[in-house]
Amino acid sequence: MSDFIYSKRKIEKEILSKEIIKIYPDTRLETIEFHGEWGSLAVSHNLYHGFQPYETEEHICVVLGGPLLCFKDKPFINSGSKNMGTKAIYQYMLEGKMKWGEDLSGPFAVLLINKTTSVVECVTDLMSFIPIYTYKGTDNIMLSSHVDVLAKASSQERNIDAVSEVDFILHGIVTYPYTSYKSLRQVAPASRHTVSGNDFELMTNSYWLPEEKSTYDSINQAATDLRNGLQTYVHSIADELDHVAHFISGGEDSRTLSGLLPKKATRDAFIFLDHMNREGRVAKKAAKAYGSSFNLSTRSKLHYLEILPTCTGLVGKGSQYTHAHTFGFHKSCKLDEYPAVFGGLFSDALLKGARIKKLRGSGRFPFMPQIKRSNYSAASQVENPVFQSEVLEELTKRRQAHLGYVKSFRMESAEEWFELWPSSMNVNIPNIHVNRRLFRSYEPFMSKDVVKISASVPQSWKLNRRLFHKAAKPLLKPTKWLLHGEGRLPYLPWTTNMVIQFVVWFYRQVGKRVGFIKGNQGPWGEWDAVRSSREWNKAIEDYADRFKILSGVIKEKDLKRLFEGEYLSNNQKVNLLQSLYMNNNGA
Repeated sequence: MSDFIYSKRKIEKEILSKEIIKIYPDTRLETIEFHGEWGSLAVSHNLYHGFQPYETEEHICVVLGGPLLCFKDKPFINSGSKNMGTKAIYQYMLEGKMKWGEDLSGPFAVLLINKTTSVVECVTDLMSFIPIYTYKGTDNIMLSSHVDVLAKASSQERNIDAVSEVDFILHGIVTYPYTSYKSLRQVAPASRHTVSGNDFELMTNSYWLPEEKSTYDSINQAATDLRNGLQTYVHSIADELDHVAHFISGGEDSRTLSGLLPKKATRDAFIFLDHMNREGRVAKKAAKAYGSSFNLSTRSKLHYLEILPTCTGLVGKGSQYTHAHTFGFHKSCKLDEYPAVFGGLFSDALLKGARIKKLRGSGRFPFMPQIKRSNYSAASQVENPVFQSEVLEELTKRRQAHLGYVKSFRMESAEEWFELWPSSMNVNIPNIHVNRRLFRSYEPFMSKDVVKISASVPQSWKLNRRLFHKAAKPLLKPTKWLLHGEGRLPYLPWTTNMVIQFVVWFYRQVGKRVGFIKGNQGPWGEWDAVRSSREWNKAIEDYADRFKILSGVIKEKDLKRLFEGEYLSNNQKVNLLQSLYMNNNGA
């Protein structure tokens, strides 16, 4: 199932299904409902084979995502009955054998309803890659995998949390466990959540924590385990298939993925760009080196503005829609017809220290060594002259509380894991939220082995790609002398690349100034072109009606000046536009 919503209080038929259908671009979406003395449940069709709902006389079992069943001889399900995987999980749970941190790998959420006792159990994955939200009223408790569906079904869509709105505009996320709605909360990752049969309380028991415990004596040992874990995950899926798709780019993650895929399978590599550019040329060479067919699809200059209405609904309020890079292409490239589409999301976050704050300069000058900042705190006072001070004060308290929670089990690396635990704290995670709803997406860097290795190695191993490089080097050999889109050679260590990348960087800087390097050479869209368009200004005008919802927290009352001023970054202005759209549409 892509999504579900459960209510302990019985809801009239079709109401819950209608709310789920609203978030999808295809209104013909198949849903199924269950009703009884225990309450009501609506579930949308699961794209992953073998994971439709499973019902017995006593239970209803629902699985979101397509996790590998590590307790089975064949973990991946590509054939058989429509609920073979769900049934296997259900039976393993009933036998009391399930070890949630070991027996399932990849994004998932499991819901088990006892129709006799009305007891409900909901289990989240290691990082809440598929987040679950809850609403508790005086006479009901509800659970859902989509925050807006839950808000509307519980009649809370107008009960907006202004502090969370400001949080989203400034940071692109909503600080856990809060949501954009005052009465809704996100439940804990890596936990079993239980609703008893006779009350409306949600009891939570954690089955795993990313505790700061180093379990490796050497970086080489960790790298070997990392490579083996990735290989196991990918081969468990691809060995069962003769035709797969994967994303390709000018970077090293897609090359690593290409090296992991078995050569016996036909492999179609996809990239989405504004036009064929340096990123595309490098990606095409990489695809050829690994034996994949290269497929380029181009997007319009205003693509990311055009997808705002639909993709905002897909990701939900409080998540950046701009990470829905595949939307539209899932149909034009027929991604939804592949049994598996592999991506490289979260490699940077978990393995390369992307969320470790470094000394200034390493971003602007990518050839500089990465050195951790010692004076950074995610819980510093939030400041911005646009917003009311009391709102910023409350937001600061929320961020301090979350950092304090993370510090309780990761003192040394709390600032990094502040943006990782749960995964909703990472601005990039909506990418998987969209993909899993559109096609059968598989992310090797979200497998259980990668998550646990990331949690058990020192930060110094992640910086400068040290751990990643040692793990991926054998897989990068086919492109040993092919430059990364950023101007380095991924096959070589960071010390060697300092010189190489400096030379390439300097050449490109001169090329831009002289004029023989023009246009967008990277993978993402040109937001400057979007923000200078008539369509951008028209969108601001169209969504301005609901600016009053934010008027109590924003000092500036002139919306046009807010978008034209310098107090919000370009990304924050996009977040503001998205927030206005959501409020304008009653989300």
